[in-house]
Amino acid sequence: MSTTTMQRPLGSRPGKVITTLLALNVVAWVLEVIFIRLGFDVIRSLGLSPSGVFERGFVWQPLTHMVLHHPGAPSHLLFNMLFLWLFGTPLESWWGGRRVAIAYVVCGLGGAALTLSVGLISRLDAVAPALASFWEVPHVGASGAIMGLTVSWGIAFANQRMNFLLLGEMTGKTFVLIIIAFELLVLLSLEQGTSSSSHFGGMAAAVVLCKGLWRPSRWRDLFVKRSLTARKKRIEHELRVIEGGKGKAPEDEGLPSDPKKWN
Repeated sequence: MSTTTMQRPLGSRPGKVITTLLALNVVAWVLEVIFIRLGFDVIRSLGLSPSGVFERGFVWQPLTHMVLHHPGAPSHLLFNMLFLWLFGTPLESWWGGRRVAIAYVVCGLGGAALTLSVGLISRLDAVAPALASFWEVPHVGASGAIMGLTVSWGIAFANQRMNFLLLGEMTGKTFVLIIIAFELLVLLSLEQGTSSSSHFGGMAAAVVLCKGLWRPSRWRDLFVKRSLTARKKRIEHELRVIEGGKGKAPEDEGLPSDPKKWN
């Protein structure tokens, strides 16, 4: 996707869809806190847990968990909304509201799918000790959807230069790589409050969506391109062998044509 088309810069006024998503998440968090104070177990019913989906039949959780956030940590909501505003706004300007809304839901469901998959894996005896509580612990937050939009922005505007807080000037592609590296560090750390599965699932869904990997024809094109590239390299190698053999004495066979070059 070209990055030369005019777009709204980071920090500009959000469009209708991003504004609606911002309002939805904030209102949902306020209602969540109110219902919890009234004694309703909102997190258990609406948060995403493999046991809830597979054992209790709470099939709505992959959707409802995306509008919940940690009730005791407003910063969870704050940082998610900051990223949604910063990176969702230029995406809406470039893609249009409908596509951004679809990407938001798809990336959120991608995060839920990976979380549920890890939950099933956690039931295996070989990995059960390392993922002892994963089956029961609920996951909440729009992080999967928002990380997906962030990666989508990095793909759509890979070469655009930007400044983010104290990180200095960099391209969109570099920023996304930093985000992925940070998520890997969180995954490897002992921090238990972050749903890394949701984050990586959302980012993976963004790559599939933006690169068109959900189309069978895209996989066919990639296979054909890879086959042609391999064939091209093979032909070039054969040509180098033929050219390198011209005018050489038999004892010189197998030696590089230029000793100063690496093969």
